[in-house]
Amino acid sequence: MPVIFARVDDRLIHGQVVQGWLPGMKIDEVAVVREAHDKLAADLMRLALPPEYDFRVLSAEDASDYLQKTQKRVFVIFEDLKLLGRALKKGLKLTSVNIGGLHYQEGRDKILKDVYLTPEEKIFVKDLIARGVSVDGRSVAAEPHVSPEGVL
Repeated sequence: MPVIFARVDDRLIHGQVVQGWLPGMKIDEVAVVREAHDKLAADLMRLALPPEYDFRVLSAEDASDYLQKTQKRVFVIFEDLKLLGRALKKGLKLTSVNIGGLHYQEGRDKILKDVYLTPEEKIFVKDLIARGVSVDGRSVAAEPHVSPEGVL
C-alpha cells in the first residue's frame, strides 16, 4: 500500500510534521486532504516542506482514488476526522492512523495531550478501533505510542 503514514492534524503541515515525523521516513510525497482547495494555502504548505518531497492537496474523494492507485510512498495528512471518514467510505484502506493534532474547539473534550474530540468524533474513533485500525495519539514520533482507546 502506498500510504506509509496517515495522520489527522488540523494544522496540516507545520514543524512537528516536518521535523518530528518526516525525517527517517522513506516517503516520496506528502498529500494533504482538506475540504477546500486554496492555492495560497497550498503554496505556503509546499514552501514548508523540504524540496525532496512531492506535494499535493486532495479532496477526500480524490484522496481515496489517488492513494489506492499511486506507486509513490505517501505521508497523508487529513485536516479532520470527517474527511478521513469520507475517504474510508470511498474505499481507502488503512491499518493505522495517527491523530496528532485536533485542537480545542467549543464542543470538544480533551482526550489526549493534543487531541480534543466531539461526542461524534469519539464514536468514529471507537469504530475505527473496533474495525481493527490501530489509532495512535502522539504529536511527534519521539513520544511513546498513546492509544485513545482507554479514554473514549
